[in-house]
Amino acid sequence: MRKWLLLLALAALPAAAQNTDIESLSGLQFNFGNPGARSLGMGGAFLGLADDASAAEANPAGLTILRKPEISIEARNYLEQQVLTTSGTFPNVNRTPFTHYSDRVVISFASVVYPIKNFTIGAYYHEPLKNGGAGQVVPQRNEFTGAVETDVPNFFLPKNGQAPVTATECNNIRRQANDPFACLEYTVNPFLTAVDVRQRTFGLAGAWKFGKLSLGANARYQTFSESSFTFRVTPTFAFDSISVQATADVKNGALVMKDQNDLTFGAGFKFEATDKISVGGVFKQGPKFVAPTFIATASNNLEFEKLADTTFHIPDIYGLGVSVRPIPTLTINGDAVHVKYSNLTDDFVSTVADVRDIENPYEAKDVTELRLGTEYFFSTKIPFALRAGFWRDPAHSIEWRGPLNAPDAVAAALLYPKGEAQNHWSVGAGLAWPRFQVDFAYDSSKFYKVGSLSMVTRF
Repeated sequence: MRKWLLLLALAALPAAAQNTDIESLSGLQFNFGNPGARSLGMGGAFLGLADDASAAEANPAGLTILRKPEISIEARNYLEQQVLTTSGTFPNVNRTPFTHYSDRVVISFASVVYPIKNFTIGAYYHEPLKNGGAGQVVPQRNEFTGAVETDVPNFFLPKNGQAPVTATECNNIRRQANDPFACLEYTVNPFLTAVDVRQRTFGLAGAWKFGKLSLGANARYQTFSESSFTFRVTPTFAFDSISVQATADVKNGALVMKDQNDLTFGAGFKFEATDKISVGGVFKQGPKFVAPTFIATASNNLEFEKLADTTFHIPDIYGLGVSVRPIPTLTINGDAVHVKYSNLTDDFVSTVADVRDIENPYEAKDVTELRLGTEYFFSTKIPFALRAGFWRDPAHSIEWRGPLNAPDAVAAALLYPKGEAQNHWSVGAGLAWPRFQVDFAYDSSKFYKVGSLSMVTRF
């Protein structure tokens, strides 16, 4: 089932709305952690410490601790697995991970910071989001005989508006009603889905220190490009439709890609309660980017038409952290970071006509990430630091929360199930010379792994 994107639905969609349910966005666990290998090695717990040039993005108030001009760069690469429902009978389905790779080449973060008495200014570049990958839900066939060994997901649904039932229960309903159509079997149409999304930030930051309190802010010019599509066929492998969400315009039936941009602001504070304890907090405004949804079908000669002026709203972020230094060589950091992932589904638009009448059927939960990290410096000839951290990333992918009484609704529940929380462990190390510092770190969880190398030079 899930007969998507009928052209007659075009007039029924609102003129402006938020995100849409392209399958390539299902199950993606976007990670909006702080830049810098040093922060990554401590599980991203950095808001209360914020004592290097990456603070320009992480917590601009921390810039006041820098008393020399400083340049910082970071290269970061990751592997992420997107999990899609690929087979089975609802609710007993099988989920398959598809690997996404970063294609970052050199720099994911760079900054220049310059202190002026109690005031510090900085300029920086940050690439917080870069994701490219694909997945498919198709019958798996024997390579020799061609016979289907694993089919696409299916479900059995009574006609009386009940929830899905098992195959045995479905047969009983047919016999009791003496009607072979009293309960029907449906399948998800086979599809190929892919995503390529990139967000870049060009920022200016400033901070001022008043005694033990530092206040900071940044202005961020953000650019965004996205191309998410799903190519669908019928169960007999006839062409069905192509749906796309992209930063693009449509001209003469073809999509013309173009970057979108937005200007956002952030603010932070840092309070040095004692020489051993500091507290920091931050707010980061999430940008909004116009990314319309388009459709192409056989009936319109495969020419794309705009379905809705949807918007991709990167989540707002609030964070609070504390840093404790019980002895001069040991630092312990703890952060609580609240991420408004619900921004992804504000005024959500479904590409399925039968689903759009349901109020708020898709949900992405706001979550609070708890991060804990530590750093220990060895007082050797060249100071050497070891770092370790842990943080929990609660499930926050877009999921179906509507009723299960119609074929398209059950199909949506199959393709957008409840996500899975991830526990992250990180390690890192660094070497510090008087004017130069190099750090590296690695963060690992079940579906997400990232490595980072950063360097800092001071003048």
